[in-house]
Amino acid sequence: MAETTDEHRVERIDGRLHAIRHIFDEAGRVVGTITTPLHVEMKWDDFGQLVAGACLLSIPMALTDEISNYGETLSIGRTVAILLVSVVTLAAFVRGLFFPGDKLRQHPVAYTMRVLGAYLTTFLVASFVLCLVDQGSFDEPLALWKRAVLVAFPASFAAATFDYIK
Repeated sequence: MAETTDEHRVERIDGRLHAIRHIFDEAGRVVGTITTPLHVEMKWDDFGQLVAGACLLSIPMALTDEISNYGETLSIGRTVAILLVSVVTLAAFVRGLFFPGDKLRQHPVAYTMRVLGAYLTTFLVASFVLCLVDQGSFDEPLALWKRAVLVAFPASFAAATFDYIK
């Protein structure tokens, strides 16, 4: 009967950090190795995956009349509340995907950068898409900001999921 140990070491494989765990037999010899990517560093390909995931939901949402209407009528207070709920929910989502167990305690700066990077990337993609489909303009920055916050809420989850799936 083979058993794994909770002890692991961290190694860089193909430029990414991985946790290396060994499987031992009854005699204490290594019979296998489990290699798990840590997902704690942001790389350029992560940025590309965030953009792709953000586009997945930003494009169809930007084309709806509801986003346009809410962007005009939603109060600033409610927009800020949606933004805060979005970031907090995204932070919980990223925590569960990328930083399970004690990884958050070990990498708090990487966690913060991943959450802020995911939201900011999604927000910028949403703003760009809204401008492309003529639902936002820099002549009306408040309406563009409100619409981008609305679109970025669900799109940030798609972005984080794409980033995780690799």
